[in-house]
Amino acid sequence: MIKKWLGTILLIIVSYLLQTTLFFHIKLANVIPNLLIVVTVSIAYTRGQKDGMITGLLCGLLSDCVFGSVIGLHGFIYMFIGYLCGLSNIIYWKHNFSVPLILVGVSDCVFGFLCFAFEFLLRGRLDILYYFRTVIIPEAVYSMLVAIVLYRIVCLLNRFTCPEHEEEDF
Repeated sequence: MIKKWLGTILLIIVSYLLQTTLFFHIKLANVIPNLLIVVTVSIAYTRGQKDGMITGLLCGLLSDCVFGSVIGLHGFIYMFIGYLCGLSNIIYWKHNFSVPLILVGVSDCVFGFLCFAFEFLLRGRLDILYYFRTVIIPEAVYSMLVAIVLYRIVCLLNRFTCPEHEEEDF
């Protein structure tokens, strides 16, 4: 149990550092992939709702401390995404690689829309099509490309830290 959460916290910290340092200099279409969404979705998909919610809350609060204008907004959104993606743990087979990629894309779009709604729409900025075209869709695609590698790392982490998930991983 402790080994599982230490590995998860280490993965969150490394993903955060990569997102804010390395990927900041490797922008595609002037966007950075949201690695914290990828981690939240991957943990939720492989471990379930409870672990997805806790991971989402940790990722969201870390994101709030640096990127957010209000503490707790990203934490709530990430936790909500972790819960919803954790529902797929029961339904889908873990070796199906396309489901987590689709979940990352949809989750990134939901995250972008909710951030737009709470941070811009409430202040009267109504150009949602421009925001979708320039920020949300390119970030979702870039996050899906990075998720191909990061999801495998999460599966390897689960193999070493969660013996109950060993038969489900790659």
